[in-house]
Amino acid sequence: MRFGHIIFCLLSSVLFMGCVYQRITNLTPGALPRNVSGFYPVEIIWESNQRTVRYETVQPQVMIGTNSFPMKNTPKMTNRWEALVPVPTPAPELRYRIKVNWKYNAIPAPVGNSQLSEEFRLLINN
Repeated sequence: MRFGHIIFCLLSSVLFMGCVYQRITNLTPGALPRNVSGFYPVEIIWESNQRTVRYETVQPQVMIGTNSFPMKNTPKMTNRWEALVPVPTPAPELRYRIKVNWKYNAIPAPVGNSQLSEEFRLLINN
């Protein structure tokens, strides 16, 4: 009987806590025409239902190999970020990931966290 109470308490606490999620949504099209500048836009939405996130600390970046390019907040939007990333002229595609760093409130001080997306591919059409 005691074991049943322990299981019930554990399952109840999981049910009432809910699930915390963070989600990266890539808004960049899968293909873009080649342009003369060699820079291409990457745009994302980052969402979280964690109530303790300090949104002023959210710092997404585009990761291309060992290079990273910081993203800036899209004007008039609260959860969208954008960056222009370079692609060498002969390259037919760009493979990249998005990494988002943020802090959330904790005791005694804010704690950092991060999320890394799966690899995305941008085709460059001639």
